[in-house]
Amino acid sequence: MAVSRFFRMRDCGRLGFVFLVVSLSSCFGAPRQQSENEDPKTQTGSTQAPDDHEIAYFSPSDKSIYSLTGFNTKKKLVTVEDGTATWPVYSPDGNRIAFTGTVESVLATYTMDAKTGGDIRQITSPEGDLPEGVLDWHMDGRLVCVTKNKDHNAEIYLIKDKNDMVNITNHVHWDFFPLSHPDGVISFWTSRDDPKVDSKEYDYQSVYTVNPDGSDLKKRFQIDAMTSKDVSSGIFPAISPDGATYVFMMDQDLYRINMDGSDLTNVTNTKDNQELFPFFSDKEPKRVYFSSSEAGRPGLNIFSTDLNGKDRKQHTFLEGEVILYPKFRPCESNDTSGGAQRGLTILSEHD
Repeated sequence: MAVSRFFRMRDCGRLGFVFLVVSLSSCFGAPRQQSENEDPKTQTGSTQAPDDHEIAYFSPSDKSIYSLTGFNTKKKLVTVEDGTATWPVYSPDGNRIAFTGTVESVLATYTMDAKTGGDIRQITSPEGDLPEGVLDWHMDGRLVCVTKNKDHNAEIYLIKDKNDMVNITNHVHWDFFPLSHPDGVISFWTSRDDPKVDSKEYDYQSVYTVNPDGSDLKKRFQIDAMTSKDVSSGIFPAISPDGATYVFMMDQDLYRINMDGSDLTNVTNTKDNQELFPFFSDKEPKRVYFSSSEAGRPGLNIFSTDLNGKDRKQHTFLEGEVILYPKFRPCESNDTSGGAQRGLTILSEHD
């Protein structure tokens, strides 16, 4: 199953990005409909020992963002009406989730209460032909987004609200897949060093880091094997909680590399399965989690492996469910949400 059959990217000039539209019927089969609080242990008769962590993910079966507790109890937080969304992103304290999608017919970037799905706040309204897409949440409280600027290329922005949007890359070429690191820098993939850069047939091979104020731009490494085909399927990078190991998707496998460009390794290296959407738990810097499937079975569940590709484990057993863009809720959380009631009251950023 090629990842390109699973995703269709909306146009973004030379490379589709930001929103990932799921073509479920062409890949993993139609998921069985479940009630939003159904315990998947009753579906399969087996599960891994539950963890007390919460995970947020997007489910294309009903176009909704869910939370998942203990790998077995799911709760619907919000429905994204047009079925397109960036992956849910937790705030540094774990109290809120940011996402980009359509709620009550308004396409925008929102935040919501991470426990209830309530207190939905509209942060920005997209402008132009490429809506901003929130991809991470920086430790300084600003959202890390990608949007098209006046030069009609994609740039990385730090956003507080519509009146406070700072372009931190500001380059004539294309910058994608930003990631906030534990030390505060922001990494991103870029086309600026591609061997075919003059032809504008970009492969997006280089990773740079930059400070939140746009200073100290550094090239970290370049992956010569990366092609535009790989990028169109998604890179979806993740950084270990100790900041030492960078993991990303390439050619339907997960790779790891040190931030100095050393020790590039294919972690999963499987022929029959796809490993998608790597993410880390704050408690386990040497173990990466991801979405994958059992051979011959529909759906995407959560698996993990150590960074050497050993000790692969399956953690969820949701029959027919497709878990997209999963993220752990940060461990260090001061839950001051006050138990807000779930609802779809849309608040502007100044309310």
